[in-house]
Amino acid sequence: MTDLNRSPDSSGSQVVRMPEKILTIACNLLVFTLAFLMLRLPYKFSLTLVALVIVALLYIERSGAINAVFSLYIRNKKLAALSAIIFMLAIPVLLARFRYQSHIAVMSVIYAMVCLGVNFQMGSANMVNFAPAAFMGIGAYSMGVVTVKLGVSPWFGLLASIILCAAAGLLIGLPTLRTKGYYLSLVTMALQLAFTQLIKNIPYIGGPNGLSGVKALNIGGFSLYKSYTFFGAKLAPHFFYLIFCLLTLTVLYYVAVRVSISRYGLALNNIAQDEIAANCLGVNVSRYKLFAFLIGAVFCGIGGALYASLTSFVGPNDFTFARSLIFICMVILGGMDNPAGVLVGAFLLTVITEKLRDFSDYAQLIYALLLVIILVVRPSGLIPKRVRNYCALFGRELLPSPQQQDAENKSS
Repeated sequence: MTDLNRSPDSSGSQVVRMPEKILTIACNLLVFTLAFLMLRLPYKFSLTLVALVIVALLYIERSGAINAVFSLYIRNKKLAALSAIIFMLAIPVLLARFRYQSHIAVMSVIYAMVCLGVNFQMGSANMVNFAPAAFMGIGAYSMGVVTVKLGVSPWFGLLASIILCAAAGLLIGLPTLRTKGYYLSLVTMALQLAFTQLIKNIPYIGGPNGLSGVKALNIGGFSLYKSYTFFGAKLAPHFFYLIFCLLTLTVLYYVAVRVSISRYGLALNNIAQDEIAANCLGVNVSRYKLFAFLIGAVFCGIGGALYASLTSFVGPNDFTFARSLIFICMVILGGMDNPAGVLVGAFLLTVITEKLRDFSDYAQLIYALLLVIILVVRPSGLIPKRVRNYCALFGRELLPSPQQQDAENKSS
């Protein structure tokens, strides 16, 4: 009987392989260690590490090694998910006493939520949306109005953000059903510019001065964004808030993955390739387009609500067209129609942005150069979308071929 942990090499000898479960945990440990180092190191070393990670991702993607990694995660998906959650929750502990690094981590998580929403439209359905910052702003201002103007619990503000963003996604999605390509891009671009001007001219929500005093989320009077002292060590105010945001991102990522491998994800991909062919196959194009706008808007709204609760202030300058371009760059950098790639792109670009605060005047130039390089070297992103392997995902096997059936019948 062959040992599964050994494989024959070209000379016929047995080469010991690392057990898959240990290798799965080791891969997750490497990923989160790199993420922690990018957050913790000074900006020179951090940006150098970011550059090395991007080069490494390009290499392993071109060599095909990334497919082996994804196959490894699929075969050990429960262990991969459990170990990823454990390592992920270890990051707030390691950053507990570092305020600025914790802030970068929270911002990267919030931006990742927004980018997952944008991915439904840009990645899955090929509907270029230039207004993710507008949907994020709707969620943020909903949280601000509910907590500041109405004096209600911020949890109701989060609920209001979800409901209003879903309604906005439907209202904005309906007029765009007959548009596609460049025309859809122009419509969403106009929406983004109109939203920025609109919130500047509404005195009730602060106008150009914005709205301050947004309450932080709390559980039974225990504020999630507050500095606490445990055993003589003063924690950064982001500690519990980062844990909550990471858990929220985990739920949203799970939803995004489930949608991607469901009939909705397949239908959106069909629409992206050819709307006429999708119609002929019985796909309700209008319904699925509205679904992409709705779920994308909800994800952006949740990110906006958490952003408002974090900063306790919302203003027009936080949700401009430039911010939308940053989200689009994150999705393209990571890899469209791949939730894992979107998370990577959001994290890397957030780290680059925050570490280069001293050079903020050149931020747009840096984004443009990075985007041009990625589009030239790897147009599909650092981690492009994968072929769906339903047999491996759900632990099922394909039906045996007629030859295999005949061999089984003869042997029996």
